[in-house]
Amino acid sequence: MTAGQRKAQIIDVTLRLVDEHGIQGTTTARIAAAAGVTEPTLYKYFENRREMLLAALDVVCDQAEDVIRSSQEPNVVERLRKIGEYHTQMTYSKTPGFVNPLFEFVVAPAEVGLRGRVRARNLAIAEALASMVEEGIAQGTIKPEVDPLMIAWRVLGFYWFEDVSFLMDLEEVVTMGVSTDLLERILADIAVEPSAPSGGRSGEGSAPPRPALGQ
Repeated sequence: MTAGQRKAQIIDVTLRLVDEHGIQGTTTARIAAAAGVTEPTLYKYFENRREMLLAALDVVCDQAEDVIRSSQEPNVVERLRKIGEYHTQMTYSKTPGFVNPLFEFVVAPAEVGLRGRVRARNLAIAEALASMVEEGIAQGTIKPEVDPLMIAWRVLGFYWFEDVSFLMDLEEVVTMGVSTDLLERILADIAVEPSAPSGGRSGEGSAPPRPALGQ
């Protein structure tokens, strides 16, 4: 393997072990054995175990950000609906290496040193959703009086609700339409009535665009 390939393999192995054994059970001995290398070899690519875990965490957060980018629907309200549908599909198709390790990272002990990265990546997702809401205000599909960041956190709450339900094997949340109803109530609260103009707003007086993910 090239250095890049070996590093990617170690990250993939780390993520799989977090999924199977949790943060505490993902030891450097286990990582090395699963990657087929010695423990000293790991430190050619990562400074320490925390750096391996952070790299694996970034993979999971990248997947979460991909959910936000999953629709290019011009109407922002419809885009948020499509993104929600995609999240439901991805979560309940039991996509490996996503929900389980995500919550392992969230509940990792403070001394492991992951909470700052978890916070930063979630704030980036909230900012991206808030920027989307601001776009909807500018295009006239979302009520101008709403607080974009408040709506972003409510939408994130919908994602977390589905994720936790998945972890608890509560598929009824989807089959009974509970999570769909939750998202629809959020969208109903913010959407301009269908009879209202859908475009032509200049955006004058609105907040400046928020930074894209990762900036």
